Amino acid sequence: MDIASLPYFTPLVKDYLTRFEDAPIREFFAIAPVAPHEQMREIIDTRLTRERALPSSHRKTVAESIRGFHSSLGAIPPASARNIELLESPDTIAIVTGQQAGMLGGPLYTFYKAFTAIELAKSFREQFPNLSFVPVFWIETEDHDLEEISSVNVLNAEGRLESIRYTPTALSENPEAPWRKQAGSTPLEVKPLAEFFEKLQAALQPTGFSAEVLDMLHHFNAPGKTFAHAFASILLHYFAEDGLLVIDANSKELKSLSKDIFRREIETSPQLSEQIVLQSVKLEETYHAQVKARALNLFYVNEESDRLLIVEKEKSSGEKREFFLKGTRKTFTIEELLSELDSHPERFSPNVVMRPLYQDSLLPTVAYVAGPGEIAYYSQFAPAYEWAALPMPLIHPRVTVTLVEDRLERVFEKFHITPEDILSDAHGRNTALFDAMIESELQPRFASALADIDRTLESLREKVAQADPTLDGALTSLKGKVLTAVRDFESKTLAAERKRHATTKAQLDKLLAALLPSGELQERELNLVYFLNKYGPRFFEVIKQLLHPIALDFREHHILHLKDPPQSGM
Repeated sequence: MDIASLPYFTPLVKDYLTRFEDAPIREFFAIAPVAPHEQMREIIDTRLTRERALPSSHRKTVAESIRGFHSSLGAIPPASARNIELLESPDTIAIVTGQQAGMLGGPLYTFYKAFTAIELAKSFREQFPNLSFVPVFWIETEDHDLEEISSVNVLNAEGRLESIRYTPTALSENPEAPWRKQAGSTPLEVKPLAEFFEKLQAALQPTGFSAEVLDMLHHFNAPGKTFAHAFASILLHYFAEDGLLVIDANSKELKSLSKDIFRREIETSPQLSEQIVLQSVKLEETYHAQVKARALNLFYVNEESDRLLIVEKEKSSGEKREFFLKGTRKTFTIEELLSELDSHPERFSPNVVMRPLYQDSLLPTVAYVAGPGEIAYYSQFAPAYEWAALPMPLIHPRVTVTLVEDRLERVFEKFHITPEDILSDAHGRNTALFDAMIESELQPRFASALADIDRTLESLREKVAQADPTLDGALTSLKGKVLTAVRDFESKTLAAERKRHATTKAQLDKLLAALLPSGELQERELNLVYFLNKYGPRFFEVIKQLLHPIALDFREHHILHLKDPPQSGM
């Protein structure tokens, strides 16, 4: 399905995906998403030049950090172990993607991103056989948006969307208190986990796979494990044989490698932000700006593990620069802040602007697999990479997919529609689909009546103007009021008609819940656990097989039809 026909992507993203060479979006990226071989070779050579100039200790530290994180999850799979060794070589290139450490793996697109990165690494190995390419998943463990990270959306036994949330004890005891701690390093607790899984089990339709799937998820999300460890365990469960590497860069050793870029941001702020603002102004002449840069794009993690924004105080001429932590009374002179960076680099945390620069100062990145939102903010970041003296990577879109279950096919047949109809501009987030499906002549009759009223009143305009020119405006006002009243009456009548078709509405509501939960694409809302519960714990192997031939085809939104497994009893 053509991406351009979908209402769920912005004009910026549509132009990037489907008409890069013919649209203004080309001014904001170093290379087209189709990655011409010669241009890709230039990016790779630039990256290799930088990597070969770095001390070998840099690569060794990064590799050891990844190895240590993998070891904390259990035995390192052979494919991952080989890729960690390769990463120590200055001739190895990274294909990177990333996401927050979402509960149970987060939305479906998390897995689509990982698989796209794996397939893109394979593609580059074929194009450049003298080099090594490894897929790396950057787990955004420093994010403190717990509400988004801790929620899991599934379709319940009635086919309705249901959100299950993990709530830490501190938050349940004081729900009004702001959550400022880094979510990735937050340990999972016994009671909140038990409550979470109890609600999850109650929501899911019982199947022959339910017990096995829930046991597996309990294992990955055991009490004492952090969000980051649970998330990484799930990723490696599905992608270990593909050699996927996972990285949690929230460590003193890795932060130490990037002290120079953090120091430069502190010393020269707001220079970086000013460059991004200029780029954003230019971008907004045609599109939209996704990210608003801060004057200083770093957080500070205090002794209580709160992640706090660093803000510079206003100063008069001649005064020394001074900073404070937002929401506290803690202050630093610039000398104290830089001294803290030297002594405790792990206390400094990049925001959305600084994170890609931190990431690509650590890893030998030549391509980043991005979702639509990330594509939008990377369009603002070319000056940031210049500021950091880093080569900007290829921004490769992840595969985008809707899964269609067997149970929905009967509804499509009944109403003579297709998944494409549901996802198109004409349907989806409004009631147009339902109105089109019910067997009623109300809408065309009302449309005809409205046209007749408009035409009749408009035919009076000339005579009214001849009688009194000042009445022209009154006629326009009258026409508006009459048409509005008729439309309001139409809405009430159609609402009554919908009630007469309760069964039909229930079927179509389930259809929309499955394909457009909360009015969004399925991949952005549903968690994989819904499909694991229905199709079995090895379901993702089936999805990988279905994704394999389309993983790098980003100009289409792919619709994959699933067959019910006979052993599920569904």
